[in-house]
Amino acid sequence: MNNKGFTLIELIVVIVVLGILAVTAVPKYIKLQAEAQTSTLEGVQAAMQSAAALVYSKSLVKGNQNISAFNDPKPTITLTDGTELEINYGYPRFAAADWQKILSLDSNDFLMNTTRDSKLIIYPESFGFISSTSAVCIVTYQQATSSNKPIINVNPCV
Repeated sequence: MNNKGFTLIELIVVIVVLGILAVTAVPKYIKLQAEAQTSTLEGVQAAMQSAAALVYSKSLVKGNQNISAFNDPKPTITLTDGTELEINYGYPRFAAADWQKILSLDSNDFLMNTTRDSKLIIYPESFGFISSTSAVCIVTYQQATSSNKPIINVNPCV
């Protein structure tokens, strides 16, 4: 008799081998995806640090680097496109509208919003709405104070 097929045992062995391969490969793929997202957010962090340094240098030239955003008149600098940017102790404030003027992030990829504790958070659009600075996969911006530079951190993706 000439059988042209696989036995049930052979098929089960193939399925088990494929299952073992999937169990070992999928977690590695997921970890690579989280690392890639974290690296992207670190790029956003670096862009924010560079933008903040440029804003500070403009405020140094203007001489308003020691003035709080709560003063009247509010301290500002003029951006290269002619728009005014309000600053706080020489650095950008935490308002999302201010950062949208100086940071070119695609709104299809990243969202920005402010938190109750007066921080800016930037996160991937695919994560939906995030309002907590303890969330994973976000960049946080805490504006400068009279004695401290702004703090820009990345919460890694998992």
